[in-house]
Amino acid sequence: KDAAGILRAHVENIMGEVNAGDDDDDANQNSNANQEKEDDDNKHKAKLGQLQGKCIYHMNALFDGTLAKYTIFEPRLLTNPCSHPPECTAYYLAKLSMLVARVSSASVGIQLFTSREFCYDNLSSGVYSNAADNLEVCAKALATGNAGLLDDISYVNSCSLSSGGSAGEGGEDQNSLKDEDAFEMHHRTEEIAVMSKKWLRAMSATGRKGDAHSDDKDVGFCSKESFASMLQNLKPWIRVHLSHYIHLLQHLLAPFRKSTWQSLMDAESYDFIKLIWCIKYSMGMVFLLVISVYWPAYRTDFVLVADDDPMKVVYAIQNGGWTMVAYCFATTQTAEGTVKKGILRMAGTVTGAFSAWLALLACESSTFELSYNLYALVAWMTATSFIATFIATERGFGARIALSNSFGFGPIYFVVTQILIVSYVSMIFGPESRDEVIVNRMVANLLGIVMAIVLAVIPPGNYGGDPGHTRKINNFHWHSVQTVVELLISCDDVADELLAKNIQTLDYLSSKILRKSASMQEITVDFEKDAARLQKMTCFKVDPRVKMELGKITRDIYVASFVPRLAAKILKGESRLLLLEKNGHVQQRLEEIRADMANDGITATSQTIKENFHIPSSDLPDREGRDDIDLLLLTIQWLITEMRGHNGALKVIGVNRCGIYQNFNNKRTTSI
Repeated sequence: KDAAGILRAHVENIMGEVNAGDDDDDANQNSNANQEKEDDDNKHKAKLGQLQGKCIYHMNALFDGTLAKYTIFEPRLLTNPCSHPPECTAYYLAKLSMLVARVSSASVGIQLFTSREFCYDNLSSGVYSNAADNLEVCAKALATGNAGLLDDISYVNSCSLSSGGSAGEGGEDQNSLKDEDAFEMHHRTEEIAVMSKKWLRAMSATGRKGDAHSDDKDVGFCSKESFASMLQNLKPWIRVHLSHYIHLLQHLLAPFRKSTWQSLMDAESYDFIKLIWCIKYSMGMVFLLVISVYWPAYRTDFVLVADDDPMKVVYAIQNGGWTMVAYCFATTQTAEGTVKKGILRMAGTVTGAFSAWLALLACESSTFELSYNLYALVAWMTATSFIATFIATERGFGARIALSNSFGFGPIYFVVTQILIVSYVSMIFGPESRDEVIVNRMVANLLGIVMAIVLAVIPPGNYGGDPGHTRKINNFHWHSVQTVVELLISCDDVADELLAKNIQTLDYLSSKILRKSASMQEITVDFEKDAARLQKMTCFKVDPRVKMELGKITRDIYVASFVPRLAAKILKGESRLLLLEKNGHVQQRLEEIRADMANDGITATSQTIKENFHIPSSDLPDREGRDDIDLLLLTIQWLITEMRGHNGALKVIGVNRCGIYQNFNNKRTTSI
């Protein structure tokens, strides 16, 4: 719906520019009219800015269909196929999420094209009006769950719905709009309509039924298709139990691959960071294990009981194990996350131990077989666990998804510590060992947590608030755009035998940008999220600008992937003659862009090439071809500006290390 709104705003912008000439004479004669026009323009810009912000938010939230993929674990998908024909709705929803994210990106990108003065007479407002209508129908259908509304959508391309929506309606008018659709908005909206209908039908309880306008066939309750969908829904549940072993196997094989060692030298790879983390983590675990087994003084002195206590040996063995367990679970993937999780685990361990001590003290009774009133203990733990869980749960819609990312670990370990201590004392050790069990477990856990925190902050450390993680994605996009420009310049001869190979390379690069950027973005988001716990805590606080820049760069992933795909499309068509013409306008422009990127680099604060560029209509009569080349050059220029802006913004962001912001780019340290 927001994408439709931004399209309508651009339609108003186009129509306003077209009619501007008719209003100038009257407006100059009336100052009030001028003021009203200025106010309307300001409102239009503000509305457009709000819609762009919403679309960017949607792009980040729906990126790669990550949220939609979690719906595969909804129990309803495991419905008996004999009672209801199952569908793998998560697949449709993930695909729909990615399509909506891309159309949101395209709607924001349209500003590149429509904000240039030369483009107003090149684009028909009907292109965007029709696309906006289709998107609004899709939004209403998804909001109400009424798939029938999608039958009213008009189509241009060959893509059609399972039912309704004839592709032949308004054929000539629609095809004329298609020719003026540089952003392929009709094709994008049609894909959304098709996937919306598939998802809505899959979500319905009536099963899949073919009809006169559909290529689908009837699917019975016990049909082969239903059982296939059922199996597809089961796969993620099965994979959850096997994923750890598969992941472990991949790591066991990694040292024997040449690519693993090569990636350690790759500046855009996270493998070196992983290697350092693994070494430090293993050192800590081995150290705790060695002192537990081979250091007699540690085994005998690190037990808080009387020397003549017959259970001292048991406590010593348990303390060594609890220390390693606490170290293991207090360590996270970032230094800030480890420190903050360690603090939360300390708080949860101490308060949980105290609550368990109160419960055991209050519920002790010699009239019961185990010397404890188990009913009272269950009631106590139920009440306190409920309170802790309520405190740890997010508010609003987030409560449906997970516990609080900021402080959820504190209440979690409160509940775990309390239950374990109560179970140990009431079921195994007895009332006479209550204090010893509580104190030893608490101290052993605190030692493991302190060990995790110390190793995390010892350099080199992986800091989730480090803007360098986000900069890796930005630099990858920069090098990818440079590769595209170099390839287009190298194909300066139409008869070049490398032309076909370059087209293949561009198509591969487009897929690589999506794939690699998505992987890097996922890791960077995980780092930032892990480090951003306890944001109110001054020490190790993550600069909020890191998340903001990461969101902007996530938006750029689709744009960066669009550049080589559009370049490949141009090389495949007749307009490549204009693109590859030696000493032509386009090649000269590409040379300027290459020189600008090579000489000034990503660290430049301004561009040396001129802002406005447009291919003269005399160079290529085919307007669609001109639009594609114009769009390619404008997108590259916009990306260069954006990437330099991201680099400049990330350059001034420091890493907070215990109240000290350290910025290694500017060699600057600031105390807060």
